[in-house]
Amino acid sequence: MFSRVSICALLLALILLPACGSNGGKSTTTTNGKGSTSTSVAAKTTTAAAAASSAPATPSAAPDLTWEQIIDLLTPSTVMIRTDVPPSAVSNEELTSGTGIVMDNNGYILTNAHVVNGASALSVYTSGSNKERSARIVGVSPCDDLAVIKVDDTTGLKPATFGKSSTQHVGEDVAAIGYPLNFDIGTDISISRGIVSKLDQTLEPYQSLIQTDAAVNHGNSGGPLVNTKGQVIGINTLSFGDTAPGINYAISIDQAEQVVPDLQAGHNRLYLGMNLGPNNYSDYFGTDQGLVVEAVASDSPASVAGVQQAFLLTSLAGLPVNSMADVCKILRSHQDGDALKVEFLNITSTDQQVLDGEVVIGKATVTTKVTVVNSVPLQGAEATTTSSSGSSGSSGSSGGSGNTKQFQWNFASDDGDWPTGDSDNLTATIGGNAFTITFKQPNLYQVFSPQSVPNATDQAIQADVKLQGAAAGLVVRFSSDSNNAWTYYGCYIAPNDNYDCGVRINDQWTSLVDPTPSQAIKDGQVNTLLLSAVGNTITFQINGTQVASFNDSQVTAGYVGIEVDAPKDTAGGAVFSNASAAVVPK
Repeated sequence: MFSRVSICALLLALILLPACGSNGGKSTTTTNGKGSTSTSVAAKTTTAAAAASSAPATPSAAPDLTWEQIIDLLTPSTVMIRTDVPPSAVSNEELTSGTGIVMDNNGYILTNAHVVNGASALSVYTSGSNKERSARIVGVSPCDDLAVIKVDDTTGLKPATFGKSSTQHVGEDVAAIGYPLNFDIGTDISISRGIVSKLDQTLEPYQSLIQTDAAVNHGNSGGPLVNTKGQVIGINTLSFGDTAPGINYAISIDQAEQVVPDLQAGHNRLYLGMNLGPNNYSDYFGTDQGLVVEAVASDSPASVAGVQQAFLLTSLAGLPVNSMADVCKILRSHQDGDALKVEFLNITSTDQQVLDGEVVIGKATVTTKVTVVNSVPLQGAEATTTSSSGSSGSSGSSGGSGNTKQFQWNFASDDGDWPTGDSDNLTATIGGNAFTITFKQPNLYQVFSPQSVPNATDQAIQADVKLQGAAAGLVVRFSSDSNNAWTYYGCYIAPNDNYDCGVRINDQWTSLVDPTPSQAIKDGQVNTLLLSAVGNTITFQINGTQVASFNDSQVTAGYVGIEVDAPKDTAGGAVFSNASAAVVPK
Protein backbone atom coordinates (compact mmCIF):
# COMPACT_ATOMS: atom_id res chain seq x y z
CA MET A 1 0.00 0.00 0.00
CA PHE A 2 1.40 3.33 -1.00
CA SER A 3 0.97 6.39 1.18
CA ARG A 4 -1.53 8.87 -0.19
CA VAL A 5 -0.02 12.03 -1.59
CA SER A 6 -2.53 14.83 -1.11
CA ILE A 7 -4.63 15.63 -4.15
CA CYS A 8 -3.57 19.21 -3.63
CA ALA A 9 -0.07 18.58 -5.02
CA LEU A 10 -0.73 19.71 -8.58
CA LEU A 11 2.31 19.15 -10.76
CA LEU A 12 2.82 22.41 -12.66
CA ALA A 13 5.91 23.50 -14.49
CA LEU A 14 7.49 24.73 -11.25
CA ILE A 15 6.01 21.95 -9.04
CA LEU A 16 3.36 24.19 -7.48
CA LEU A 17 1.55 22.83 -4.45
CA PRO A 18 -2.13 23.79 -4.11
CA ALA A 19 -2.95 24.84 -0.58
CA CYS A 20 -5.72 22.31 -0.47
CA GLY A 21 -6.95 19.50 1.69
CA SER A 22 -5.04 18.80 4.86
CA ASN A 23 -3.07 15.56 4.71
CA GLY A 24 -2.27 15.39 8.37
CA GLY A 25 1.13 17.06 7.98
CA LYS A 26 3.04 18.49 10.94
CA SER A 27 1.65 21.81 12.17
CA THR A 28 4.08 24.71 12.03
CA THR A 29 3.98 28.44 12.66
CA THR A 30 4.76 30.18 9.39
CA THR A 31 6.43 33.57 9.09
CA ASN A 32 5.56 35.60 6.01
CA GLY A 33 7.70 38.09 4.16
CA LYS A 34 6.64 40.91 6.48
CA GLY A 35 7.65 39.14 9.65
CA SER A 36 4.07 38.42 10.73
CA THR A 37 2.91 34.99 11.77
CA SER A 38 0.01 32.68 11.01
CA THR A 39 -2.04 32.51 14.20
CA SER A 40 -4.95 30.26 15.18
CA VAL A 41 -7.77 32.50 16.37
CA ALA A 42 -10.82 31.16 18.21
CA ALA A 43 -14.18 32.54 17.10
CA LYS A 44 -15.53 35.31 19.33
CA THR A 45 -18.16 38.06 19.24
CA THR A 46 -17.24 41.70 19.72
CA THR A 47 -18.89 45.03 19.16
CA ALA A 48 -16.25 45.72 16.51
CA ALA A 49 -17.54 42.75 14.50
CA ALA A 50 -21.06 44.11 14.67
CA ALA A 51 -19.88 47.51 13.49
CA ALA A 52 -17.89 45.95 10.65
CA SER A 53 -20.88 43.89 9.50
CA SER A 54 -22.90 47.06 8.98
CA ALA A 55 -20.23 48.67 6.77
CA PRO A 56 -21.42 49.60 3.25
CA ALA A 57 -21.02 46.79 0.71
CA THR A 58 -19.64 49.09 -1.98
CA PRO A 59 -15.86 48.48 -2.03
CA SER A 60 -14.91 52.14 -2.50
CA ALA A 61 -17.12 53.27 0.41
CA ALA A 62 -16.09 50.59 2.93
CA PRO A 63 -13.78 51.77 5.73
CA ASP A 64 -10.57 50.02 6.72
CA LEU A 65 -10.94 47.64 9.66
CA THR A 66 -8.54 46.29 12.22
CA TRP A 67 -7.43 42.68 11.71
CA GLU A 68 -9.30 41.73 14.88
CA GLN A 69 -12.48 43.19 13.39
CA ILE A 70 -11.82 41.35 10.12
CA ILE A 71 -11.43 37.95 11.76
CA ASP A 72 -14.62 38.53 13.76
CA LEU A 73 -16.40 39.58 10.57
CA LEU A 74 -15.22 36.61 8.49
CA THR A 75 -15.52 33.83 11.10
CA PRO A 76 -19.22 33.07 10.42
CA SER A 77 -18.51 33.37 6.68
CA THR A 78 -15.61 30.90 6.54
CA VAL A 79 -16.22 27.17 7.03
CA MET A 80 -14.10 24.06 7.22
CA ILE A 81 -14.86 21.42 4.59
CA ARG A 82 -13.98 17.79 5.24
CA THR A 83 -14.19 15.25 2.43
CA ASP A 84 -14.36 11.47 2.52
CA VAL A 85 -12.47 9.83 -0.35
CA PRO A 86 -12.41 6.01 -0.63
CA PRO A 87 -8.92 4.47 -0.25
CA SER A 88 -7.34 2.86 -3.30
CA ALA A 89 -4.19 1.07 -4.38
CA VAL A 90 -2.32 4.39 -4.28
CA SER A 91 -4.25 5.97 -1.40
CA ASN A 92 -4.85 4.96 2.18
CA GLU A 93 -6.03 8.37 3.38
CA GLU A 94 -9.79 8.69 3.61
CA LEU A 95 -10.17 12.23 5.01
CA THR A 96 -8.95 15.45 3.43
CA SER A 97 -9.99 18.99 4.15
CA GLY A 98 -10.19 22.54 2.90
CA THR A 99 -11.99 25.83 3.47
CA GLY A 100 -15.13 27.39 2.02
CA ILE A 101 -16.67 30.87 1.76
CA VAL A 102 -20.37 31.39 2.52
CA MET A 103 -21.92 33.12 -0.49
CA ASP A 104 -25.50 33.85 0.59
CA ASN A 105 -28.22 33.06 3.10
CA ASN A 106 -29.36 29.96 1.18
CA GLY A 107 -26.38 27.80 2.14
CA TYR A 108 -24.28 28.13 -1.03
CA ILE A 109 -20.54 27.91 -0.33
CA LEU A 110 -17.64 28.67 -2.69
CA THR A 111 -14.44 26.59 -2.56
CA ASN A 112 -11.77 24.99 -4.77
CA ALA A 113 -12.70 22.14 -7.09
CA HIS A 114 -9.71 20.09 -5.93
CA VAL A 115 -11.09 20.17 -2.37
CA VAL A 116 -14.36 18.41 -3.24
CA ASN A 117 -14.09 16.80 -6.68
CA GLY A 118 -14.52 13.01 -6.42
CA ALA A 119 -15.48 13.02 -2.74
CA SER A 120 -17.91 10.36 -1.59
CA ALA A 121 -19.16 12.54 1.27
CA LEU A 122 -18.84 16.19 2.32
CA SER A 123 -19.13 17.74 5.78
CA VAL A 124 -18.99 21.40 6.80
CA TYR A 125 -17.99 22.80 10.19
CA THR A 126 -17.82 26.29 11.68
CA SER A 127 -14.92 27.63 13.76
CA GLY A 128 -14.52 26.02 17.16
CA SER A 129 -17.48 23.68 16.65
CA ASN A 130 -17.70 19.92 16.19
CA LYS A 131 -21.21 20.16 14.72
CA GLU A 132 -21.22 18.38 11.38
CA ARG A 133 -23.38 19.70 8.55
CA SER A 134 -23.86 17.49 5.52
CA ALA A 135 -23.14 19.20 2.21
CA ARG A 136 -23.56 18.34 -1.45
CA ILE A 137 -21.76 19.44 -4.59
CA VAL A 138 -23.80 21.80 -6.80
CA GLY A 139 -21.35 22.60 -9.60
CA VAL A 140 -17.67 22.04 -10.38
CA SER A 141 -15.18 23.63 -12.79
CA PRO A 142 -11.88 21.71 -12.45
CA CYS A 143 -9.93 23.88 -14.90
CA ASP A 144 -10.95 27.02 -13.01
CA ASP A 145 -10.41 25.09 -9.74
CA LEU A 146 -13.73 26.37 -8.44
CA ALA A 147 -16.73 24.59 -6.98
CA VAL A 148 -20.00 25.51 -5.31
CA ILE A 149 -21.41 23.28 -2.58
CA LYS A 150 -24.57 23.67 -0.49
CA VAL A 151 -25.68 23.00 3.07
CA ASP A 152 -29.30 22.96 4.21
CA ASP A 153 -28.49 23.93 7.80
CA THR A 154 -27.49 27.62 7.62
CA THR A 155 -27.66 28.29 11.37
CA GLY A 156 -24.94 30.74 12.40
CA LEU A 157 -23.67 31.23 8.85
CA LYS A 158 -23.31 34.70 7.37
CA PRO A 159 -22.57 35.65 3.75
CA ALA A 160 -19.16 37.16 3.13
CA THR A 161 -18.78 40.57 1.48
CA PHE A 162 -17.09 40.28 -1.91
CA GLY A 163 -14.87 43.05 -3.22
CA LYS A 164 -13.15 43.67 -6.56
CA SER A 165 -9.66 42.35 -7.18
CA SER A 166 -9.28 44.93 -9.97
CA THR A 167 -9.30 47.73 -7.38
CA GLN A 168 -6.38 46.26 -5.42
CA HIS A 169 -2.77 47.42 -5.79
CA VAL A 170 0.61 45.74 -5.35
CA GLY A 171 1.86 46.35 -1.81
CA GLU A 172 -1.57 46.53 -0.18
CA ASP A 173 -2.18 44.53 3.00
CA VAL A 174 -4.16 41.29 2.72
CA ALA A 175 -4.84 38.23 4.88
CA ALA A 176 -5.52 34.56 4.15
CA ILE A 177 -8.25 33.07 6.35
CA GLY A 178 -9.07 29.39 6.73
CA TYR A 179 -8.32 26.11 8.46
CA PRO A 180 -4.70 25.08 7.73
CA LEU A 181 -3.50 21.74 9.09
CA ASN A 182 -6.79 21.38 10.91
CA PHE A 183 -6.33 17.70 11.71
CA ASP A 184 -3.44 18.72 13.96
CA ILE A 185 -4.46 22.12 15.33
CA GLY A 186 -8.23 21.75 15.72
CA THR A 187 -11.21 23.54 14.22
CA ASP A 188 -10.39 27.12 15.19
CA ILE A 189 -10.15 29.54 12.30
CA SER A 190 -6.73 30.96 11.39
CA ILE A 191 -5.55 34.24 9.86
CA SER A 192 -2.23 34.87 8.10
CA ARG A 193 -1.25 38.41 7.08
CA GLY A 194 0.80 39.58 4.11
CA ILE A 195 0.82 41.90 1.12
CA VAL A 196 -0.17 41.71 -2.53
CA SER A 197 2.99 40.83 -4.47
CA LYS A 198 1.55 40.66 -8.00
CA LEU A 199 -1.86 40.94 -9.65
CA ASP A 200 -3.54 39.18 -12.59
CA GLN A 201 -0.93 36.43 -12.92
CA THR A 202 -1.40 33.58 -15.41
CA LEU A 203 -0.09 30.19 -14.36
CA GLU A 204 -1.70 27.36 -16.32
CA PRO A 205 -4.33 26.17 -15.88
CA TYR A 206 -5.17 29.25 -13.81
CA GLN A 207 -5.96 32.42 -15.75
CA SER A 208 -6.05 35.22 -13.15
CA LEU A 209 -4.14 34.84 -9.89
CA ILE A 210 -3.19 37.18 -7.06
CA GLN A 211 0.30 36.50 -5.73
CA THR A 212 0.75 37.17 -2.02
CA ASP A 213 3.20 36.38 0.77
CA ALA A 214 0.40 35.69 3.28
CA ALA A 215 1.24 32.21 4.57
CA VAL A 216 -0.94 29.47 3.07
CA ASN A 217 -0.80 25.82 4.16
CA HIS A 218 -2.65 22.57 3.45
CA GLY A 219 -6.27 23.10 4.44
CA ASN A 220 -6.38 26.76 3.37
CA SER A 221 -7.59 25.89 -0.13
CA GLY A 222 -10.93 27.46 -0.97
CA GLY A 223 -10.69 30.03 1.80
CA PRO A 224 -10.90 33.81 1.45
CA LEU A 225 -8.08 36.22 0.70
CA VAL A 226 -9.36 39.49 2.17
CA ASN A 227 -8.34 43.13 1.99
CA THR A 228 -8.25 45.62 4.87
CA LYS A 229 -11.96 46.33 4.40
CA GLY A 230 -12.82 42.69 5.16
CA GLN A 231 -13.86 42.05 1.55
CA VAL A 232 -13.07 38.80 -0.22
CA ILE A 233 -10.81 39.57 -3.19
CA GLY A 234 -9.55 36.04 -3.89
CA ILE A 235 -9.83 32.30 -3.19
CA ASN A 236 -6.63 30.82 -1.71
CA THR A 237 -5.47 28.03 -3.99
CA LEU A 238 -1.74 27.47 -4.55
CA SER A 239 1.59 27.68 -2.77
CA PHE A 240 5.18 26.79 -3.58
CA GLY A 241 5.35 24.80 -0.36
CA ASP A 242 8.71 24.49 1.35
CA THR A 243 10.64 25.51 -1.78
CA ALA A 244 9.38 29.12 -1.65
CA PRO A 245 7.09 29.65 1.36
CA GLY A 246 6.61 33.35 0.62
CA ILE A 247 4.98 32.76 -2.79
CA ASN A 248 1.29 31.88 -2.60
CA TYR A 249 -1.61 32.36 -4.99
CA ALA A 250 -5.33 33.07 -4.85
CA ILE A 251 -7.82 32.99 -7.72
CA SER A 252 -8.98 36.57 -8.21
CA ILE A 253 -12.59 37.20 -7.27
CA ASP A 254 -13.12 38.97 -10.60
CA GLN A 255 -12.20 35.74 -12.40
CA ALA A 256 -14.37 33.66 -10.05
CA GLU A 257 -17.39 35.90 -10.70
CA GLN A 258 -17.30 34.82 -14.36
CA VAL A 259 -17.64 31.17 -13.37
CA VAL A 260 -19.63 30.97 -10.13
CA PRO A 261 -23.13 31.78 -11.53
CA ASP A 262 -22.95 28.71 -13.78
CA LEU A 263 -21.83 26.52 -10.90
CA GLN A 264 -24.48 27.84 -8.53
CA ALA A 265 -27.09 27.02 -11.17
CA GLY A 266 -25.85 23.40 -11.17
CA HIS A 267 -23.88 23.57 -14.43
CA ASN A 268 -20.47 21.89 -14.39
CA ARG A 269 -17.83 23.37 -16.69
CA LEU A 270 -15.49 21.16 -18.77
CA TYR A 271 -16.22 18.37 -16.33
CA LEU A 272 -14.99 14.76 -16.52
CA GLY A 273 -15.55 13.70 -12.90
CA MET A 274 -11.96 12.65 -12.14
CA ASN A 275 -9.79 14.15 -9.44
CA LEU A 276 -6.33 13.94 -10.97
CA GLY A 277 -3.03 14.19 -9.11
CA PRO A 278 0.65 13.87 -10.00
CA ASN A 279 2.18 10.46 -10.56
CA ASN A 280 4.38 10.04 -7.51
CA TYR A 281 4.14 6.26 -7.79
CA SER A 282 6.62 5.39 -10.54
CA ASP A 283 7.64 2.18 -8.74
CA TYR A 284 4.01 1.08 -8.68
CA PHE A 285 3.05 1.99 -12.24
CA GLY A 286 6.46 1.40 -13.86
CA THR A 287 6.47 4.94 -15.30
CA ASP A 288 6.71 8.50 -14.01
CA GLN A 289 4.37 9.82 -16.72
CA GLY A 290 0.63 10.45 -16.51
CA LEU A 291 -1.81 11.62 -13.84
CA VAL A 292 -3.24 9.43 -11.08
CA VAL A 293 -7.02 9.14 -10.80
CA GLU A 294 -7.31 9.78 -7.07
CA ALA A 295 -11.11 9.85 -6.98
CA VAL A 296 -14.05 9.42 -9.36
CA ALA A 297 -17.31 11.27 -8.75
CA SER A 298 -20.41 9.08 -8.76
CA ASP A 299 -22.68 9.37 -11.81
CA SER A 300 -20.02 11.46 -13.57
CA PRO A 301 -18.84 11.09 -17.18
CA ALA A 302 -15.76 9.19 -15.99
CA SER A 303 -17.77 6.94 -13.68
CA VAL A 304 -20.25 5.77 -16.31
CA ALA A 305 -17.37 5.18 -18.73
CA GLY A 306 -15.85 2.71 -16.25
CA VAL A 307 -12.94 4.80 -14.95
CA GLN A 308 -11.80 3.73 -11.48
CA GLN A 309 -9.62 5.03 -8.67
CA ALA A 310 -5.89 4.25 -9.01
CA PHE A 311 -6.02 4.25 -12.83
CA LEU A 312 -3.19 6.27 -14.38
CA LEU A 313 -4.41 8.66 -17.10
CA THR A 314 -1.70 8.65 -19.76
CA SER A 315 -3.49 10.16 -22.77
CA LEU A 316 -6.48 12.44 -23.39
CA ALA A 317 -7.81 13.11 -26.91
CA GLY A 318 -4.70 11.37 -28.27
CA LEU A 319 -2.24 13.66 -26.44
CA PRO A 320 -0.04 12.74 -23.46
CA VAL A 321 -1.00 14.41 -20.17
CA ASN A 322 1.34 14.95 -17.23
CA SER A 323 -0.26 17.94 -15.50
CA MET A 324 -3.61 19.64 -15.06
CA ALA A 325 -2.32 22.30 -17.43
CA ASP A 326 -2.10 19.59 -20.13
CA VAL A 327 -5.61 18.39 -19.35
CA CYS A 328 -7.18 21.85 -19.33
CA LYS A 329 -5.48 22.89 -22.54
CA ILE A 330 -7.25 19.98 -24.22
CA LEU A 331 -10.60 20.54 -22.50
CA ARG A 332 -10.67 24.23 -23.41
CA SER A 333 -10.40 23.23 -27.07
CA HIS A 334 -13.65 21.27 -26.77
CA GLN A 335 -17.16 21.71 -25.39
CA ASP A 336 -19.77 19.81 -23.41
CA GLY A 337 -20.94 16.72 -25.25
CA ASP A 338 -17.62 16.04 -27.00
CA ALA A 339 -16.39 12.46 -26.54
CA LEU A 340 -12.66 12.41 -25.82
CA LYS A 341 -10.54 9.32 -26.27
CA VAL A 342 -8.81 8.32 -23.03
CA GLU A 343 -6.02 5.87 -22.27
CA PHE A 344 -5.17 4.52 -18.84
CA LEU A 345 -2.67 2.23 -17.17
CA ASN A 346 -3.93 -0.06 -14.41
CA ILE A 347 -2.07 -2.44 -12.12
CA THR A 348 -3.87 -5.57 -10.90
CA SER A 349 -2.61 -8.30 -8.64
CA THR A 350 -1.25 -10.14 -11.68
CA ASP A 351 -1.00 -7.75 -14.63
CA GLN A 352 -0.13 -4.32 -15.95
CA GLN A 353 -3.10 -3.36 -18.12
CA VAL A 354 -3.58 -0.76 -20.82
CA LEU A 355 -7.18 0.43 -21.15
CA ASP A 356 -8.82 2.80 -23.57
CA GLY A 357 -12.26 4.18 -24.29
CA GLU A 358 -14.06 7.52 -24.35
CA VAL A 359 -15.28 10.02 -21.75
CA VAL A 360 -17.95 12.58 -22.71
CA ILE A 361 -17.29 16.09 -21.41
CA GLY A 362 -20.00 17.21 -19.02
CA LYS A 363 -22.41 14.37 -19.71
CA ALA A 364 -22.81 10.99 -18.01
CA THR A 365 -23.18 9.28 -21.38
CA VAL A 366 -21.46 6.12 -22.54
CA THR A 367 -19.99 5.98 -26.05
CA THR A 368 -17.05 3.58 -25.92
CA LYS A 369 -16.58 2.25 -22.40
CA VAL A 370 -13.06 1.93 -20.99
CA THR A 371 -11.84 -1.63 -21.53
CA VAL A 372 -8.58 -3.57 -21.43
CA VAL A 373 -6.75 -3.62 -24.78
CA ASN A 374 -3.40 -5.00 -23.63
CA SER A 375 -2.15 -6.84 -20.58
CA VAL A 376 1.35 -7.77 -19.48
CA PRO A 377 1.83 -10.21 -16.56
CA LEU A 378 3.76 -8.52 -13.77
CA GLN A 379 6.23 -11.35 -13.23
CA GLY A 380 7.72 -11.29 -16.70
CA ALA A 381 5.37 -13.75 -18.38
CA GLU A 382 4.53 -13.34 -22.06
CA ALA A 383 2.28 -10.36 -22.85
CA THR A 384 -1.31 -11.10 -23.83
CA THR A 385 -3.59 -8.95 -25.92
CA THR A 386 -7.37 -8.77 -26.03
CA SER A 387 -9.79 -7.05 -28.34
CA SER A 388 -11.99 -4.28 -27.00
CA SER A 389 -14.77 -5.07 -29.45
CA GLY A 390 -15.71 -7.45 -32.22
CA SER A 391 -18.73 -8.99 -33.84
CA SER A 392 -18.15 -12.27 -32.03
CA GLY A 393 -18.42 -10.53 -28.68
CA SER A 394 -15.55 -12.48 -27.09
CA SER A 395 -11.86 -12.95 -27.49
CA GLY A 396 -9.10 -14.82 -25.76
CA SER A 397 -5.34 -14.65 -25.75
CA SER A 398 -2.90 -17.34 -26.62
CA GLY A 399 -0.10 -18.40 -24.36
CA GLY A 400 1.46 -21.35 -22.64
CA SER A 401 0.48 -22.84 -19.31
CA GLY A 402 0.91 -20.37 -16.44
CA ASN A 403 0.29 -17.29 -18.57
CA THR A 404 -2.62 -15.05 -17.76
CA LYS A 405 -5.37 -15.18 -20.36
CA GLN A 406 -7.77 -12.31 -20.93
CA PHE A 407 -11.34 -12.49 -22.25
CA GLN A 408 -13.99 -9.89 -23.04
CA TRP A 409 -17.62 -9.93 -24.11
CA ASN A 410 -19.54 -6.94 -25.42
CA PHE A 411 -22.71 -9.05 -25.98
CA ALA A 412 -23.31 -7.37 -29.32
CA SER A 413 -24.57 -10.68 -30.72
CA ASP A 414 -24.95 -14.29 -29.64
CA ASP A 415 -21.97 -16.32 -30.88
CA GLY A 416 -22.74 -19.37 -28.73
CA ASP A 417 -20.05 -18.78 -26.11
CA TRP A 418 -22.61 -18.21 -23.34
CA PRO A 419 -25.66 -20.49 -22.83
CA THR A 420 -28.90 -18.90 -24.01
CA GLY A 421 -32.41 -20.06 -24.76
CA ASP A 422 -36.01 -20.27 -23.59
CA SER A 423 -37.18 -22.85 -21.07
CA ASP A 424 -40.05 -23.35 -18.62
CA ASN A 425 -37.98 -21.60 -15.94
CA LEU A 426 -36.25 -18.71 -17.68
CA THR A 427 -35.28 -16.87 -20.84
CA ALA A 428 -31.65 -15.95 -21.58
CA THR A 429 -30.85 -13.78 -24.60
CA ILE A 430 -27.77 -11.97 -25.94
CA GLY A 431 -27.87 -8.93 -28.21
CA GLY A 432 -27.72 -5.17 -28.23
CA ASN A 433 -24.67 -5.21 -25.94
CA ALA A 434 -26.59 -6.99 -23.18
CA PHE A 435 -26.98 -10.49 -21.73
CA THR A 436 -30.53 -10.53 -20.35
CA ILE A 437 -31.78 -13.25 -17.98
CA THR A 438 -35.48 -13.29 -17.02
CA PHE A 439 -37.02 -15.91 -14.71
CA LYS A 440 -40.55 -17.14 -15.29
CA GLN A 441 -40.89 -18.56 -11.77
CA PRO A 442 -39.77 -17.37 -8.31
CA ASN A 443 -37.29 -19.04 -5.95
CA LEU A 444 -34.82 -20.19 -8.62
CA TYR A 445 -31.15 -19.56 -9.30
CA GLN A 446 -28.96 -20.16 -12.32
CA VAL A 447 -25.23 -19.97 -13.12
CA PHE A 448 -24.02 -19.17 -16.65
CA SER A 449 -20.44 -19.94 -17.65
CA PRO A 450 -18.74 -19.17 -21.02
CA GLN A 451 -17.27 -22.06 -23.01
CA SER A 452 -14.16 -20.17 -24.16
CA VAL A 453 -12.62 -19.68 -20.71
CA PRO A 454 -10.53 -22.67 -19.53
CA ASN A 455 -10.50 -24.30 -16.13
CA ALA A 456 -8.18 -22.22 -14.00
CA THR A 457 -6.77 -21.62 -10.54
CA ASP A 458 -6.26 -17.89 -10.04
CA GLN A 459 -9.01 -16.01 -11.85
CA ALA A 460 -11.17 -12.89 -11.89
CA ILE A 461 -14.37 -11.81 -13.61
CA GLN A 462 -15.92 -8.35 -13.97
CA ALA A 463 -19.27 -7.24 -15.38
CA ASP A 464 -21.76 -4.39 -15.30
CA VAL A 465 -25.01 -5.57 -13.74
CA LYS A 466 -28.46 -4.00 -13.59
CA LEU A 467 -30.97 -5.77 -11.38
CA GLN A 468 -34.52 -6.29 -12.60
CA GLY A 469 -36.13 -7.70 -9.49
CA ALA A 470 -33.69 -10.56 -8.89
CA ALA A 471 -30.33 -10.75 -7.13
CA ALA A 472 -27.31 -11.15 -9.40
CA GLY A 473 -23.56 -11.49 -9.19
CA LEU A 474 -20.42 -13.32 -10.23
CA VAL A 475 -18.92 -16.74 -9.59
CA VAL A 476 -15.37 -18.13 -9.67
CA ARG A 477 -13.99 -21.68 -9.61
CA PHE A 478 -17.30 -23.07 -10.84
CA SER A 479 -17.63 -26.81 -11.59
CA SER A 480 -20.33 -29.46 -11.75
CA ASP A 481 -20.18 -33.22 -11.13
CA SER A 482 -21.82 -36.11 -12.98
CA ASN A 483 -25.05 -35.51 -11.07
CA ASN A 484 -25.01 -31.81 -12.09
CA ALA A 485 -24.27 -30.73 -8.52
CA TRP A 486 -22.57 -27.34 -8.54
CA THR A 487 -19.50 -26.09 -6.67
CA TYR A 488 -18.21 -22.48 -6.73
CA TYR A 489 -17.54 -19.25 -4.85
CA GLY A 490 -20.11 -16.53 -5.48
CA CYS A 491 -20.82 -12.91 -4.52
CA TYR A 492 -23.94 -11.01 -5.54
CA ILE A 493 -25.97 -7.88 -4.91
CA ALA A 494 -29.69 -7.81 -4.11
CA PRO A 495 -32.48 -5.29 -4.79
CA ASN A 496 -32.44 -4.27 -1.09
CA ASP A 497 -28.88 -2.91 -1.55
CA ASN A 498 -27.33 -5.86 0.30
CA TYR A 499 -24.45 -7.98 -0.91
CA ASP A 500 -23.58 -11.53 0.07
CA CYS A 501 -20.70 -13.95 -0.53
CA GLY A 502 -20.39 -17.67 0.05
CA VAL A 503 -19.31 -21.06 -1.21
CA ARG A 504 -21.55 -23.70 -2.76
CA ILE A 505 -20.20 -27.26 -2.56
CA ASN A 506 -22.23 -30.00 -4.24
CA ASP A 507 -25.25 -27.69 -4.25
CA GLN A 508 -24.95 -26.88 -0.51
CA TRP A 509 -24.58 -23.13 0.08
CA THR A 510 -22.58 -21.76 3.01
CA SER A 511 -22.53 -18.01 3.57
CA LEU A 512 -18.98 -16.74 4.17
CA VAL A 513 -19.97 -13.06 4.26
CA ASP A 514 -23.41 -12.43 5.74
CA PRO A 515 -25.86 -10.25 3.79
CA THR A 516 -24.63 -6.70 4.37
CA PRO A 517 -25.95 -3.32 3.21
CA SER A 518 -23.47 -1.19 1.26
CA GLN A 519 -23.52 2.42 0.12
CA ALA A 520 -21.31 1.33 -2.79
CA ILE A 521 -24.38 -0.19 -4.44
CA LYS A 522 -26.22 2.21 -6.78
CA ASP A 523 -29.89 1.48 -6.26
CA GLY A 524 -31.74 0.98 -9.54
CA GLN A 525 -28.64 1.69 -11.63
CA VAL A 526 -25.86 -0.22 -13.36
CA ASN A 527 -23.30 -1.57 -10.88
CA THR A 528 -19.81 -2.73 -11.84
CA LEU A 529 -18.91 -5.93 -9.98
CA LEU A 530 -15.49 -7.59 -9.76
CA LEU A 531 -14.82 -10.97 -8.14
CA SER A 532 -11.34 -12.53 -7.94
CA ALA A 533 -9.84 -15.68 -6.47
CA VAL A 534 -6.05 -15.66 -5.99
CA GLY A 535 -4.68 -18.52 -3.91
CA ASN A 536 -7.02 -18.89 -0.93
CA THR A 537 -8.16 -15.25 -1.02
CA ILE A 538 -11.47 -14.28 -2.59
CA THR A 539 -12.13 -10.53 -3.05
CA PHE A 540 -15.32 -8.75 -4.08
CA GLN A 541 -15.58 -5.15 -5.36
CA ILE A 542 -18.66 -3.03 -6.09
CA ASN A 543 -18.15 0.07 -8.26
CA GLY A 544 -14.44 0.12 -7.45
CA THR A 545 -14.93 -0.26 -3.68
CA GLN A 546 -13.70 -3.46 -2.04
CA VAL A 547 -16.54 -4.63 0.18
CA ALA A 548 -15.43 -8.18 1.02
CA SER A 549 -12.27 -10.24 1.24
CA PHE A 550 -12.10 -13.67 2.83
CA ASN A 551 -9.90 -16.77 2.89
CA ASP A 552 -11.19 -20.23 2.05
CA SER A 553 -9.37 -23.29 0.68
CA GLN A 554 -12.26 -25.64 -0.11
CA VAL A 555 -12.34 -24.93 -3.88
CA THR A 556 -9.04 -24.59 -5.75
CA ALA A 557 -9.99 -24.44 -9.46
CA GLY A 558 -12.88 -24.15 -11.87
CA TYR A 559 -14.53 -21.75 -14.30
CA VAL A 560 -15.74 -18.15 -14.14
CA GLY A 561 -19.39 -17.27 -14.56
CA ILE A 562 -22.37 -15.10 -13.64
CA GLU A 563 -25.31 -15.91 -11.36
CA VAL A 564 -28.92 -14.77 -11.12
CA ASP A 565 -31.11 -15.61 -8.13
CA ALA A 566 -34.89 -15.02 -8.27
CA PRO A 567 -36.47 -14.17 -4.90
CA LYS A 568 -39.02 -16.42 -3.23
CA ASP A 569 -42.07 -14.33 -4.00
CA THR A 570 -41.38 -12.96 -7.50
CA ALA A 571 -39.59 -13.97 -10.69
CA GLY A 572 -37.45 -11.02 -11.84
CA GLY A 573 -34.13 -11.07 -13.65
CA ALA A 574 -30.95 -9.13 -14.42
CA VAL A 575 -29.01 -7.61 -17.32
CA PHE A 576 -25.23 -8.05 -17.74
CA SER A 577 -22.96 -5.99 -20.01
CA ASN A 578 -19.27 -5.18 -20.60
CA ALA A 579 -18.02 -8.45 -19.12
CA SER A 580 -14.36 -9.47 -18.94
CA ALA A 581 -12.27 -12.16 -17.29
CA ALA A 582 -8.64 -13.02 -16.57
CA VAL A 583 -7.50 -16.53 -15.65
CA VAL A 584 -4.32 -18.52 -15.04
CA PRO A 585 -5.08 -21.92 -16.58
CA LYS A 586 -4.28 -25.13 -14.71
